[in-house]
Amino acid sequence: MKALRSVLTLVRVLGVVAVAIVVYAWIYPERLGQWLGREQAEAQAEAQAAAAPAVAAPAAPGAATPAGPAAPVVAAPAAVAPTAVAPAVAAPAASAQPPAVAAAETVHKPVKASKSQAAMAQWLGAKYRVSPSMLEILIVEADKLSKTYKLSPNLIIAVMAIESNFHPYIQSEAGAQGLMQVMPAIHAKRYEKFGGKSSFIDPIVSLKVGAEILRDCMKLKGGSEDEALRFYFGGGASSGAYIDKVRAEQRRLNMVAAGRQVAID
Repeated sequence: MKALRSVLTLVRVLGVVAVAIVVYAWIYPERLGQWLGREQAEAQAEAQAAAAPAVAAPAAPGAATPAGPAAPVVAAPAAVAPTAVAPAVAAPAASAQPPAVAAAETVHKPVKASKSQAAMAQWLGAKYRVSPSMLEILIVEADKLSKTYKLSPNLIIAVMAIESNFHPYIQSEAGAQGLMQVMPAIHAKRYEKFGGKSSFIDPIVSLKVGAEILRDCMKLKGGSEDEALRFYFGGGASSGAYIDKVRAEQRRLNMVAAGRQVAID
């Protein structure tokens, strides 16, 4: 009898609790929904945590392979694929980079221009609408070449100005190319020491080859700069006007280098 009474008491207590829950749910339905949603979220998180090692293991390059016959089947493709693709993509980029860097250094290597050279670069930049910093590189190089080839100061720069307006990739109807408007077909051998045909449009190479040709023209004409310019131009009735243009630009550059104010034509 005592045990029966205990059972009846427990049933009554559970009944009261059940009734209380029903009443609570009826009065506060949103709280019951939040509680149930939280329980479902926790259960889902536990399920994902249990499944995570099986997905992540193949992606880790140095991770140990899980035990079991199925593990190598999943892990092997993931380990092989990156190794096979990476070299095929990376190799061309590595081989193409050095030439690009070398070409850039030929033109953009920093120089230390003097005060007069910087003044000429500013004046020429404003006149021909070219970057003064790039003109400084050409002016410094031209100054070195003029000393090597025993040419008058600023003569090479004046020739560049009249021949190409300092545009390194310009080409004439006759096929003359570059800053100094050299004919590659005629002077191909002069470019061999700079890399051959691939160097035709290189600004610094064009400057060096043009200065060398101008020096040779002076030798052929007995040291006369005017006659050297005429021969450089190719002769003809218009060669006189060409010489006048070069000489006029040379005089203006000499004045700018001396610190004088020179109007831009």
